[in-house]
Amino acid sequence: MRTHLVIGDGITAVAFIENSGLVSGDALIILGEHASQLGRGAAYAGQASDKPWRYAYLLNSPADDIDSAFSRWLSEKWDDIQETMRGRSPDWLKAAQPLVDAGDIYGVNAPREFYGDFVAEQVEELLAKLRDHGVSVRIVDDVANGMERVDGQLRVRTESGHTFTADSVDVAPGGPETLRIPGDDGPFSVDTLFGHEDEIAEHIKRGAEIFCIGGNAAMLDTLRLCQSLIPDEALRFVACAPDGEVPPALIPRLPRKLTAPELSTGHATADSFLEDVRQAISSARESGDDTREIRAGFRAHFLDHGMSKYVADQQEARQIPITLRFWLRGGTRDTILDMHDLIARGKASIVKGIVVAIEHESDHARVVMRDEEGEEFTRETGFVVNCAGAGANSAYDPLTEQMLKNGWIKKCPVNKGLSIGERCLTGLPNVRYLSPSVTEIGDEVMAMPLYDAHMLRTYARRSYA
Repeated sequence: MRTHLVIGDGITAVAFIENSGLVSGDALIILGEHASQLGRGAAYAGQASDKPWRYAYLLNSPADDIDSAFSRWLSEKWDDIQETMRGRSPDWLKAAQPLVDAGDIYGVNAPREFYGDFVAEQVEELLAKLRDHGVSVRIVDDVANGMERVDGQLRVRTESGHTFTADSVDVAPGGPETLRIPGDDGPFSVDTLFGHEDEIAEHIKRGAEIFCIGGNAAMLDTLRLCQSLIPDEALRFVACAPDGEVPPALIPRLPRKLTAPELSTGHATADSFLEDVRQAISSARESGDDTREIRAGFRAHFLDHGMSKYVADQQEARQIPITLRFWLRGGTRDTILDMHDLIARGKASIVKGIVVAIEHESDHARVVMRDEEGEEFTRETGFVVNCAGAGANSAYDPLTEQMLKNGWIKKCPVNKGLSIGERCLTGLPNVRYLSPSVTEIGDEVMAMPLYDAHMLRTYARRSYA
């Protein structure tokens, strides 16, 4: 009999629990800031029922790319979902209708909260099954901030001053904080979208131009926030991204198809392998494959074929993912198509550059940017939302920072992501670790980032194989 502690409240924590092999007489403790909402984490958390932006944030990928069971759940509940979404802005039902008419509900980019509802149902069944099999389950809403090994037992401390003792621990935190930029927490700026919606909403409703730092999924979420509050005709929306481009939209087609790349093994350098991938992507496009098919196909391929198969030199392999991420990027179909339409109508724009600072005047902000040549230029704007995502100097949660300090996990050279051992084990015995920040597991470099529920579940399952 053993006591197993899982730290986290998102998809990865659930996957660890599913595969932990607990039996009658064992005890499970689930510890996380929102552990009582296990499975939702930050990505799929519910919004208050009176918020206009409830259900505004969409999944990045079509439903069946996220989880085939979720796409079936969505189809079975479609009538209820239609009623829930009726009258909401932006009109997601209208955007989804062409897929529905084509018999492809599985292909919609559903609101993330619906995926959270689906996961919550799965969690309820999982925990009930564990209890029925004689496993005691305790759920604690608290934040772990330290861990040590004493007399063969693991002791985990929390922010509220409690200590939990276990035989084994799985650590499943979220990703690091958004990269901070000087001035991103002033009177006309916030350092992240989530949790600041009420403040941002006031500026949207007063007609201020909303300026997003970054061209990623959080930027698209900010656009959806704007659309939930005011008509598109009233929008004033700007995003700044290093490439000056909106990500490609992931648009599903029937029948479903995945690109099946054929790549050569034994590359000596990153450049050689990347040229092989570039040719494979070009070949796929020439044969008619689209962005969604290529991205999903390569994701599936790299889950089955580790990078070491192609580039044995780990230092060379570490240089590959940043380019692959750019080549295989994609995002929410509905919001990206809206963004292109708004740009065409002069209601939105995208600036090419890197934001280096935000200055605040009496009634607005000034954004300081740097172009490709390193020259600075500025833009006067209404309100700034930092959607830059994580960077090399981003801070992690307190427990991850302690694990880094003690050398139980490490930062990777080149990309500054996190490195853990085989089967997600750490330098502290009987402790596993997995989060979206992980870029190396054992000797394998992750070809694609783990900001993906399916990939996180896969590696959590393999850690117990």
